[in-house]
Amino acid sequence: MASNFLNCRIGVTPFKYLGLPVGGNPKSVSTWEPMIDHLRNRLLSWKNKHISLGGRIVMINAVLNAIPIFYLSFMKMPTKVWKQVRRIQREFLWGGVRGGKKVSWVKWSVVCKAKKKGGLGVRDVRLVNLSLLAKWRWRLLLPGRSLWKDVLAAKYGNHILHKVDWSEFRIPSFASNWWKDICTLDKVVESKNWLVESVVRKVGNGNSTFFWSTTWVGEAPLLEVFPRLFSLSNHKNNMVVDFRDQQEEVWSWSFSWRRHLFQWELELLEHLRMVLEPVVMSLEEDMWRWKPDPDGVFSVNSAYNLLVDDLEEEDVLEEVVAVVFDQIWESPAPSKVIAFSWQLLYDRIPSRCNLEARGLLGTDVPWECVGCVGCAESSIHLFLHCPSVMMVWSDIFRWIDLVVVIPPSLISLFEVMRGSARNVKIRQGYLLIWHTTIWCIWKSRNSAIFANGLFSPKAIVEEIKVLSWKWSLARLKVSPCMFYEWTWDPGACFLR
Repeated sequence: MASNFLNCRIGVTPFKYLGLPVGGNPKSVSTWEPMIDHLRNRLLSWKNKHISLGGRIVMINAVLNAIPIFYLSFMKMPTKVWKQVRRIQREFLWGGVRGGKKVSWVKWSVVCKAKKKGGLGVRDVRLVNLSLLAKWRWRLLLPGRSLWKDVLAAKYGNHILHKVDWSEFRIPSFASNWWKDICTLDKVVESKNWLVESVVRKVGNGNSTFFWSTTWVGEAPLLEVFPRLFSLSNHKNNMVVDFRDQQEEVWSWSFSWRRHLFQWELELLEHLRMVLEPVVMSLEEDMWRWKPDPDGVFSVNSAYNLLVDDLEEEDVLEEVVAVVFDQIWESPAPSKVIAFSWQLLYDRIPSRCNLEARGLLGTDVPWECVGCVGCAESSIHLFLHCPSVMMVWSDIFRWIDLVVVIPPSLISLFEVMRGSARNVKIRQGYLLIWHTTIWCIWKSRNSAIFANGLFSPKAIVEEIKVLSWKWSLARLKVSPCMFYEWTWDPGACFLR
């Protein structure tokens, strides 16, 4: 046998090469099991560590979303595998390293939104997968020949190297699963061909750009804008340079028709010439441009953002609310504190009202607010309208020398404090104090419930001053100040 002659082993498919299963079926869940196991093993390696909500957000983006990248850049993830990965990430976000089925306080589609749109900036692995696969389509269009391009062109046709729109070409029955996934990428958005609309041709000398079928002037191919003229043209598959008539140093557009044009068709031709008037030819080679990127170069990030806009459910926030969700992350407060504030602004914290609404509050557990008597503990009551908390806010406003009437919502209070600052340094300080106040009220509430502590407004205010001073020393880009200076006049410390 050949194996004996070559002194080698007989292998079977699929086998691993550079970490990827060669010959494996990407539609089979078993092909993805090593990646799923890798994610679970990484979580097990963190089991003895306490990671806050803010830290878990960072770990999802930096680790759990990074582990599958190699797989996602080559194979299309099945829906079942995507749901498993999403479940692992969701349970880690809300349940910590031990995972398990915990309350998912905010739906995953909101978590995956950008921070400026009210989310946590966690990337959806399904859209990352599509963005990475789209890079193969882009690389096929780039100039230069390589072995892998030659193999694909010989097997599936030269059109894959010159055309963006493959809709007119049938996928061969002998095509691999990988190639079928690459060919169907432009169909992931039902309402349009997102790849064709995102790639345009920048004409230089016009030697390699199809005049009628390529988008090189305007927003669509000329055959779609002028279908009547296209049907009459004698040169349907010619390049741009073939329509150029050079007379010494003067050139013009020249067309050949299969019959004389009618009057209304001549008007279409005149319109076509007006569309072509701004075109400037050069001696450079024609090249493709990626429209979503300012530099015209494909990037996975720009493709991801484009797919997010096209595929994600768009729950549009009010302008003021969207501004607040974007700006809470500008605070120098720790990430765990900002993440809690984000959760609070959505009213998705484990207050007694929220626990009761989800059937998680026992019948023997009191429903009253810890700071007053007779009022249900809702988020807005606990952090704004409770008499004890109003005393806390009153002392804080007096401390930072602000005159504020308690507004009806925390979003309004955030905007009031941010808008009261007269420069960037003071604004950073006000945001730090806002986050610290929210955090200390919640800590005192938990201490009163679970550790038989006292919910004392005076003690809360003192804790706010101490904690905000410690965080300011570590996080504010100002000269350090003494604690007595901070308690006396924080505004002067902000301006250092």
